[in-house]
Amino acid sequence: MNRKVFFVKPNHSVFDVAKVFSESNISGAPVVEDGRVVGMLSISDVVRFMGIKLVDADVIASAPTSLSILLLNLGKLGKDYLDFKDEIERISKTEVKHMMSKDVVCISPEANLFEAAVLMEKHDVNRLPVVEKDKLIGIIARADLIKALVD
Repeated sequence: MNRKVFFVKPNHSVFDVAKVFSESNISGAPVVEDGRVVGMLSISDVVRFMGIKLVDADVIASAPTSLSILLLNLGKLGKDYLDFKDEIERISKTEVKHMMSKDVVCISPEANLFEAAVLMEKHDVNRLPVVEKDKLIGIIARADLIKALVD
């Protein structure tokens, strides 16, 4: 378990969080309010939210491609580029609470690595907040399980 946990607050902007994710080379973090885990935010949540919002705004509704490919091909958007850019700016100001996963799977500090692996597999999650008395005290990621096997 890592006791040094990067976490975000529900009112942080997705732009600020994405910047920290990128700079710190992390792919997700617990969302914490008053010491309690109220959600999880991952890069997948951000990408999924962007895709939904861009399609809802008709910015990419006609593009038969994934959001990732679209982002790589921005130059080909032509006149839709400005609409796309405006929508991305609006999305970047969205607060974390609007895109976080609210069904959080947590684990206790007494659990062993096998229990953590089973929970991650069962719930298809990449990280588990470690919670004691309703307070976040650490986190276990899939990479931590692999590291424990080789150490």
